[in-house]
Amino acid sequence: MTRHLRVALLALIVAMSAVLPSCVKPTTFNPYAAPDTGQLDRLQRQINDRPDLEVVQRQLADLDARIRATIAKSSPSTQLPPSTPLASSVCADPFSHNIGQTQGIDQVAGNPAPTSGSWTEISDDLRPVLTAAGFRVNSPPGVTQAPGTFSFIRDDGAMVELKYSPGVLLYKYSTGCHLPAAWRTGPPAPDQRPLNDADVHYPYLYGSPGGRKQPAQ
Repeated sequence: MTRHLRVALLALIVAMSAVLPSCVKPTTFNPYAAPDTGQLDRLQRQINDRPDLEVVQRQLADLDARIRATIAKSSPSTQLPPSTPLASSVCADPFSHNIGQTQGIDQVAGNPAPTSGSWTEISDDLRPVLTAAGFRVNSPPGVTQAPGTFSFIRDDGAMVELKYSPGVLLYKYSTGCHLPAAWRTGPPAPDQRPLNDADVHYPYLYGSPGGRKQPAQ
């Protein structure tokens, strides 16, 4: 590319940026840039519309009992340690700057692991259970999960995953990002608010005017 052509292209880019500033988002040239306030609001509305965190916790606790019963039926010798809840954490999905909490359990290992035949029976029995609970296979359309991977996700971000290989059975689940019920009627504790936008929570979650005042950092 000649020097004159490079200069002409640079001038064109500068001119377009000046004429169309509202059409250029931070992620246009840097896909890893923090989202702007509009994008944060869009993602937050998704979270606001999800069930309360406590509802999903109860649903996953019920599924946890069914998963354990299914493993015990097909592989009676396999012992799974108790499901130890992880401490509440900030949301990592759809974006870590959104308002909400994620809870789940520490990954546990079943010992001794089921035989390959028992694993096939376990996964076959659990598939319709998770489908009935609103879950789908956690992989892109047309992409088959790796052998031994049994990962299911729901539209609200809840996830259940078992992984099996000879001699190893691993299990975990997560609620995905949800609002605790109390956050719908009053502002969260200060340490649960975005550091760069601490006053956004009220009335952001409850109605007009709401919305982010600061972009993510």
